[in-house]
Amino acid sequence: MVHIRAMKPADAEVVSKLYEESWRRTYGNNFDAQTLDTEVAKRFSVEIQKSEANDPDIITLLAEDDGTVVGASMSKMDDRHQAWIDRLHILPGYFGSGLANNLMQATLAKHSGLQSIALKVLGGNERAIAFYEKYGFTITETIENDANVGGAASVVMSRTISRS
Repeated sequence: MVHIRAMKPADAEVVSKLYEESWRRTYGNNFDAQTLDTEVAKRFSVEIQKSEANDPDIITLLAEDDGTVVGASMSKMDDRHQAWIDRLHILPGYFGSGLANNLMQATLAKHSGLQSIALKVLGGNERAIAFYEKYGFTITETIENDANVGGAASVVMSRTISRS
């Protein structure tokens, strides 16, 4: 049975691997090898995951199936107190299982009471864009040459959060 819990610093290595493999699988054709390696290193190293696990402004939720991490989401507050979903990744064997839905619902619940939440998706990731649209996110901005993602195009999506 899958359950969702908060990440601990001890989870950093397995979470780093999950994110890296997912990002390489999803975006491997978007970048040359050097850019891909650079983008992965600046986002998903074990050290970064440990740091994020200890940061009170970052919420990383893990989905576990029988003690094995099979998915993760990370959200954070920016300097303007805007909540952002930065990551939501699951293992391919869990595609279509409802796991991504569970992680999304848990992530949104962590931000209840806020007016809105936003995220950024690399252009061309139609699967992710369609997923987020199912949850009421709409595209609010297109960035043609996003320096934060190796110069690739990206879209910003946002939605209001119902107050619970």
